[in-house]
Amino acid sequence: MPTRIAFTLVDVFTSQPFGGNQLAVFHNAGRLAPGQMQSLAHEMNFSESTFVIRPARSADPIRVRIFTPRREIPMAGHPTVGTAWVMATRGEVPIGDATLRLGIGDITVTVEGRAKAPRFIWMAHRAAEFGERRSDRARIARALSIRPDDIRSDLPIQAVSTGNPFLFIPLRSIDALARCVSSESALREMFRGAQRMLPVHMFVCGQSLGSGVRARMFAPHTDGIVEDPATGSAAAPLGSYLAAHGAADAALRVRFEVTQGVEMERRSEITVELVRSPHGEPSIRIGGQCAIVAKGEMRI
Repeated sequence: MPTRIAFTLVDVFTSQPFGGNQLAVFHNAGRLAPGQMQSLAHEMNFSESTFVIRPARSADPIRVRIFTPRREIPMAGHPTVGTAWVMATRGEVPIGDATLRLGIGDITVTVEGRAKAPRFIWMAHRAAEFGERRSDRARIARALSIRPDDIRSDLPIQAVSTGNPFLFIPLRSIDALARCVSSESALREMFRGAQRMLPVHMFVCGQSLGSGVRARMFAPHTDGIVEDPATGSAAAPLGSYLAAHGAADAALRVRFEVTQGVEMERRSEITVELVRSPHGEPSIRIGGQCAIVAKGEMRI
């Protein structure tokens, strides 16, 4: 007999259905094998799908496993925010702080709103880890089908992670961002000889973050994702990157919006908040709204 599994489809980082980033949340998935989860994620073919696993002990955090169409990943932003939103509407997480167990460990989500009616979800991120810098602007520009002078020289091209690493590429203009082309073969060539391939995150920001950041993310070479309309796991390390390189002002609390998905006609808005302490790295969290669009059942 086939296994029946209920799911909810939710658009993440948008207040309107059919915007933002699509997510399939599979409920009560503890009876599924990892191969079955991967098959369901491949069938949905969204950037990610999540699988909610109730703990054996009620005191333990709910486990959330995240799969792209190709592989399981330890964490991601829009799947975590979207899953928390769906669980909040079902009364499975409370208003206020809750703990979810991801592949990287336990993380805190904060639900704003009222019981079974969330209006905003925050996801805390751990401190950023800064990786290698790249200086081969001509090679990177060629892979993206833009000009070398479209890439800013006053900010580094650098890998940064708060759980999922991205290569951040600062661009000079919205026009340059719009001209970027996602090509799996070109991006594979860009990483030829590197220790590992990373998703690439191109962004544009002004002198002040008050006007926000525009971004795009390509990962056909790592996860089969030609372009992602909203990438919360990139927005958080982007905030740390901007703070580390002086692009975010020195205020104790900095909040700005990352707009993504415009070129895909799936506009997304991710709020990023940095809170500085007198000592150590700033804490960082991302947040947004969601819109539930469908509920159903799959058989596997």
